[in-house]
Amino acid sequence: MAKKLVQYHTITVHCKCGEKLIKYKKWPGNRLLKIHRDRIKKDYHGIFVEDFSPAGTDIYCPSCHERITTVQNMNGKFINKVNQGQIGIIKKS
Repeated sequence: MAKKLVQYHTITVHCKCGEKLIKYKKWPGNRLLKIHRDRIKKDYHGIFVEDFSPAGTDIYCPSCHERITTVQNMNGKFINKVNQGQIGIIKKS
């Protein structure tokens, strides 16, 4: 049985170019490795929530057109694996 996300921080994720991407509910501690679609509070450009691409598809920043995440299938659930080199500032909200 999966853990229920009770204690979380709301963070704002930016691209390296400074473009605001999403507000996301994340467990405390550690870095952002995966983006689960059901934990996204606000998607500023509609590139994560409304995207139903197959596994292996890359998602690009709408501003600088660099790869932000790659869609992957883990345990029957589609998640976005984060490209650590392209994620810029992460601010707690």
